[in-house]
Amino acid sequence: MERRTFLASAGLAGLGLALTGCSSVVGGARASTSHALQFFNDAASWGPGYTKAGAQLAKKTGWSIDPQTIPNASAYEQVIRSLLQTKNPPDLVKWGSGYRTQDLARTGGLADLSSAWKSSVDRGWLDDSMRSAFTYQGAVYGLPLIQGYYVMFYNVAVFKQLGLSAPTTWAEFISVCDALKQAGITPIGTTQVNIWPVANWFSMLSAAYDPDWFRRLCANEASFVDEEAHGLMQLWQEMIRKGYHTSADSVGDNFPGMLQSKKIGMWPTPVSWSSQSLQALKMKSGDDYDAFVLPSVQGKTQAVITEIAGLVVPAKSRNVKDVTTVMASWLDPAVQQPWSDFLSGSSANPTVPWTDKISQRLKTQIVQERVTVVNRYWEGSPPSLVVGVTQDLGGFMANASNPKSVLESLQQKAKSEWSYWKEATK
Repeated sequence: MERRTFLASAGLAGLGLALTGCSSVVGGARASTSHALQFFNDAASWGPGYTKAGAQLAKKTGWSIDPQTIPNASAYEQVIRSLLQTKNPPDLVKWGSGYRTQDLARTGGLADLSSAWKSSVDRGWLDDSMRSAFTYQGAVYGLPLIQGYYVMFYNVAVFKQLGLSAPTTWAEFISVCDALKQAGITPIGTTQVNIWPVANWFSMLSAAYDPDWFRRLCANEASFVDEEAHGLMQLWQEMIRKGYHTSADSVGDNFPGMLQSKKIGMWPTPVSWSSQSLQALKMKSGDDYDAFVLPSVQGKTQAVITEIAGLVVPAKSRNVKDVTTVMASWLDPAVQQPWSDFLSGSSANPTVPWTDKISQRLKTQIVQERVTVVNRYWEGSPPSLVVGVTQDLGGFMANASNPKSVLESLQQKAKSEWSYWKEATK
């Protein structure tokens, strides 16, 4: 309860900052462009991509995209939750899928996009298997903005220098880590800063360790004190103690530069949009950087973590009827191609190619080899639980001394938060 109160207070404080910086919201005034969707997001560097996609969307629907960024990512979600309660929220919002979409939908804050979803599926622009990522009580409340897979990027020159190749088994992966460490290069760039990056590595390592257990854990069908959980945490503790990871207070935005400068050998992050940050440093796909799917720890089921971020429409938007109609054209290939080109891929439209060759290769590999795809933890369980779990795991990253007590604390949180979620969604 104390954590929920704190987060709510942080959200209201962030809301004040957001309203101060966004004149198109303050006082109920709209953006000066009469046919532009006011789009709130937390990714300022993606602005040009939003604009390019919006230009094509305008040709189809008469509505372009006017991106408005709330740069404080840690406060973004609470700011949006607060804005949805106002009389004049934005037209469109970047939001997490899974339980994060459900959490907004259950309050009545989102518009039903079932019609836009069906239209996109019928036209072959969308795989209907994604429906569950945006569904609450039978209705669809979002459309995919991006889809990506969490893999291990690595510096090609470093691997060549040390005689290493992309590992296909866990033993080979550990050998790579040892070789990098012996060469004075930190093997893996990870951080607990801003909390959500903790969920990325926790998800990747869990899926590599036991994807079935991890999937059941996310659904409250398994426990943080299961045998699998103890084995996972012992493995993570060993990797931390061996110096395989950067310090827990590392800045995640520095990892692309650290990979380029050979300060880290590998970086766990999504294809394809993370390739954009490497290309901005003039690193070439396949020549300077490459990537691989993290191998299975126990040599059983090969799995990969997926992240699907979405677009949701606030139910109180003044343009809600127009926006829900416009969204039926969001996944049109003509709109998606410039968006995908900007991110070097990541379009959820299966007919739109990913332009980064490494990303496209891995996407094809995942499909052809039928790699088990598991949702990221950040979207995979009730938001309040996820925040509490990632906070505790972030502390473990900084001081990996007692995994047993951490797991016991996590299970207590799970028991409490799942009870709260079930009551709230009756």
